[in-house]
Amino acid sequence: MMTGTMAEGGLNAAKSAFGALSPTAAGTDERQKRIQAALNEVNVGGEIQPVLDKIAEPPREKSGNAQGYTCYEFPSVYSATAAAVLVALDGKIVFYGNSRCADEMNKINVKGGATNPKPGEISGK
Repeated sequence: MMTGTMAEGGLNAAKSAFGALSPTAAGTDERQKRIQAALNEVNVGGEIQPVLDKIAEPPREKSGNAQGYTCYEFPSVYSATAAAVLVALDGKIVFYGNSRCADEMNKINVKGGATNPKPGEISGK
């Protein structure tokens, strides 16, 4: 019984230390909260521009392809290393979640269309 309590205490200490080193991962970064709040209101099929306006910063990466898809990537949204993306077609959101534009655009280019079975689902989960 004592071992479990000690292990739990060690885990809590590690979580606290990690949070102190990475405010984004701990959810204390105001930028992260603002972008996550905007993404929480996204509806697949909705207009992209109001979401971009609410995020209120330019994407780190914006890419497009011949099929008309545009991908917007925002770094360090879900953690210090996990980016958020929005993919749009004709100004309408077709996908959003934890991913990279390079990955999403590669899926679209290879398959000739959006390959995510459930738009809005976090990629790779």
